[in-house]
Amino acid sequence: MSRIVFLLPFFLITFSASAQDSLKVHRATRVSASPKIDGDLSDEVWQQATPITDYFQFQPVEGSVPDQKTSVRIIYDNSAIYIGCIMYDTAPDSILKEMGARDEEDINADYMRICFDPYNKRQDAYFFGIYASGVQFDNKVSDESFDAVWESEVKITAEGWIAEIKIPYSAIRFPKEPIQKWAFQLNRYVRRTRELTQWSKTPSQANNSRLYWGTLEGITDVDAPLRLSFTPYLSSYLENTPVINSDGNTSYSNSFSYNVGADVKYGIDERFTLDMTLFPDFGQVQSDNKIKNLSYREVTYDENRPFFKESVELFDKNSLFYSRRIGKIPSGFFSIEGELKEGESITDNPSKVKLLHALKLSGRTDDGMGIGLFNAVTDNTYATIEDEKGNKRRVLTEPLTNFSVMVFDQQLKNNSKVYLINTNVTRDKKYSDSNVTGSGFSLSNKKNTFEVGAEGAVSQRFSKIEGEPTRNYNNIVGYKYTLFAKKVGGLFEYAAYRTTYDNNYYTSDLGYQAINNRTVYEFQIQHNVHKPWRKIRNSYNNIGYTYATHFVTGKPVINEYYSNFFITFLDYNSIFFGGGSTPGTSYDYFEPRVDGRYNKSIKYYYAYAGLSTDYRKKLAVDVNLNISNFIGQFVSEGFNANLTVRYRVNDKLSFRAISFFNTDPYNLGFADIDAADNIIYGLRKVHTYENSLSVKYNFKNDMFITLNARHYWSTALYRKYLTLLQNGEYEPNYVYDGNNNFNYNAFNIDFIYSWQFSPGSNLSVAYKNAIEADEPGILKRPTYQKNLSDVLSDPQTNSISIKVLYYLDYLWMRKNLRMK
Repeated sequence: MSRIVFLLPFFLITFSASAQDSLKVHRATRVSASPKIDGDLSDEVWQQATPITDYFQFQPVEGSVPDQKTSVRIIYDNSAIYIGCIMYDTAPDSILKEMGARDEEDINADYMRICFDPYNKRQDAYFFGIYASGVQFDNKVSDESFDAVWESEVKITAEGWIAEIKIPYSAIRFPKEPIQKWAFQLNRYVRRTRELTQWSKTPSQANNSRLYWGTLEGITDVDAPLRLSFTPYLSSYLENTPVINSDGNTSYSNSFSYNVGADVKYGIDERFTLDMTLFPDFGQVQSDNKIKNLSYREVTYDENRPFFKESVELFDKNSLFYSRRIGKIPSGFFSIEGELKEGESITDNPSKVKLLHALKLSGRTDDGMGIGLFNAVTDNTYATIEDEKGNKRRVLTEPLTNFSVMVFDQQLKNNSKVYLINTNVTRDKKYSDSNVTGSGFSLSNKKNTFEVGAEGAVSQRFSKIEGEPTRNYNNIVGYKYTLFAKKVGGLFEYAAYRTTYDNNYYTSDLGYQAINNRTVYEFQIQHNVHKPWRKIRNSYNNIGYTYATHFVTGKPVINEYYSNFFITFLDYNSIFFGGGSTPGTSYDYFEPRVDGRYNKSIKYYYAYAGLSTDYRKKLAVDVNLNISNFIGQFVSEGFNANLTVRYRVNDKLSFRAISFFNTDPYNLGFADIDAADNIIYGLRKVHTYENSLSVKYNFKNDMFITLNARHYWSTALYRKYLTLLQNGEYEPNYVYDGNNNFNYNAFNIDFIYSWQFSPGSNLSVAYKNAIEADEPGILKRPTYQKNLSDVLSDPQTNSISIKVLYYLDYLWMRKNLRMK
């Protein structure tokens, strides 16, 4: 009953708001000749446009007059829109202009950003930005990885700096109307003073800032061009890999390979785009940060493959699409050793499934209906086994698989929406298939300050029945649903959620699912300080409570209070701290790894604190300290520390070093299941170290090198073993003689040279070194120096690769062919 009372205020809110004040308007100017993009605004066409000079300060003092003046002119022709910006500066020699890679964050440089919402729906928008160093960045509200081909140049002058930008119509989508009316915003950032200015005044407490953007008018009689581009690629690899021989010794083999493929982008009309990748090669993407996982939760990794990062915003619904499932480690990769017969050895066991092709169709109708279709096919994957006579045989480790996703997403008034999504995974009939259908909605008031919604999904898993004909399958059906209500934006925010997963809910073939078989309640309240107050510039603080019960038994599985505080001072140094505890009894049904079994969770508490210094300085430091302990049980005294040091030598060269240490002297968890089917837990002393170094050097804006090196080391020494009893308690086990100690290392080096020799075209050279060693049954933990020395002498994979991408735009090719 108390939960119902708690939720009542959310549902009693009247969704009404007064009309907004009139929005600012600017008119773009049509020109007959296009300007030369060279960072010089002396071209006559720029003088035809009316400059935009009226701006407001957004930070540090909202609504005040900016310290620096800005002038922006906007012109257009039949092929592109052009933006000419003059950023006046009273101290031009102090303009910060660090170089970096395209779309790189945390560059220590001033920037100018232009924001467009061509459909004027004020829900999605394009952002095009340019740093004072000339580095481009772009994104969309709904797609952070959005990348378009556009032109820009900057120039530092005695009065400040200039940016000249050309955005071809092929880079954006806009309605097929004779008279365009776009939502529009301009932002300028002065890095050394952290002054952020805006053209159309937006309250800092606004949840949807686009409601306050101005309007860009004057663009008439422009047609969306044919959006068709090809990006063929050629890559070659020389790889030196270790091979474990039948006698247990390691030898190395060299292999050379090359790949040819292409990406194709086709604008079906002004609203929908088809993206295809044929025989893709992602061998040069950043290596995964592998860890030793002792928990029942799956480890997830960032998506670094460009095709799966761009234009996927429509498919990001309800955690049903996790693109790393495509091209994953084969499901039979780790069990192939069990297939060996006497005298046989593994000569090839691919660690990734080969992607044959993938495509995605996405867009949004004029009425706000978003439609997305995604399909990918991965090839059969085989391991190769060879006997002493040289005879070879292949073992299937992953079958040919088809992945598909279909999404319909309808935008409603006030940033509200409703969606429907279906995901499907189909394999060879000897293997399981799956299908998941989900739907959801969210409703917001006119000011976008209150929101209620719900979403749910039904999963189906089709698995072959052993001994039955191939057409006979089990159909295991599960479901999940979430209800939520929240206030967003303003001084105080609060939210309440309820999520239920039944015991059969399964989305792991194409989505991400941590734990099913539970009902979770979460309540949170947050206090925000958006404007400077005394010595505080801003602050974001929350407290919350999470309570979860087992879906079948109803017993509590989570019972936790938590709090988090983050404060930034006037000098841009920040501190943060917080903590949490589990005051009540709860039961863990997942750690035992056996359905129906559980252990009583030990109560604990944790606390953390840290600081972050001003990133404008050459030297910046982030420190985070965390302590934890059991309540009324083992004296755990767990501790971890994280230190990040950033040092900028100059505008071209910078370093970042990260060091992490964690000690958990009484880590209690699943260890094994013995011959008598007893569940064995271990009380273990776990130490983890992680050190990484990143070096970046920019020769110029379109040419750079990066070095990323990482060493992860985790060890565990078991103090004693316990038997899990039926009532969830433990008793000492003096009979179990297993040795689950381990010494795990992962070491990687990624060195990349990249040169964007033409818009959208790139040459890259990459060197990679990878070592992964898992030594079981150690008797003691070695010193750090001894361990690192041993790791560097372990079997390792080395590769060097060259890849060339060349961007070909259909309109550009047609124009140049006509000129010839």
